[in-house]
Amino acid sequence: MNEYQRKFFDYLANLQEECVQICMSQNKCTDKKIESMLYDVTYNMTTEIMTLIDGYSSFCSDKLDIVNTVTGECLKENPFIELHDATDGILKY
Repeated sequence: MNEYQRKFFDYLANLQEECVQICMSQNKCTDKKIESMLYDVTYNMTTEIMTLIDGYSSFCSDKLDIVNTVTGECLKENPFIELHDATDGILKY
């Protein structure tokens, strides 16, 4: 994974953590089963969005990409990655 890809997935992992913890806090919840469920839901949702971008969804079979408009760097290149495959091991579930 290159630096751009690593930063993107680190951001997603931090975002997932923040969303789960905010939800747990707002609901004054300490139940580990609910926390685990929230990680599963956020993991599945994020992976499905990455699958959509990769072009493997029923909505759109076009392969898309995320491009940094300042540098022109494409998220899925150098090295080439399938975004939905990269969520495993980075996001919690």
